[in-house]
Amino acid sequence: MKPNPNIHPLCAAAIQKIVRMDKPEFADFVALKTHGTDVYSTMGWNELQLYINEETIVIVEQFEDEANILSALRWVARGLPVHYAIRKASADYSMYRYKGT
Repeated sequence: MKPNPNIHPLCAAAIQKIVRMDKPEFADFVALKTHGTDVYSTMGWNELQLYINEETIVIVEQFEDEANILSALRWVARGLPVHYAIRKASADYSMYRYKGT
């Protein structure tokens, strides 16, 4: 997989680490960070619709909350496979929903 020049190198390395794991766990997804704001961090529906296709439509079907959909689509845009992007968005929601973020 070609490195994404639009994301922090530590984020790219972490994505590759998760992709290579046999069974990434909840903690692996919680630990996955962007390492700052990247071009995808502020993308809204208009920009992220470019990433909606037959493979990613499951994200839209998976979540009721728009914030989770956008988060998962941003992770797909960064290079995380769809099934892992769903797990990442779910892990973040589980960790941070009570804090109001």
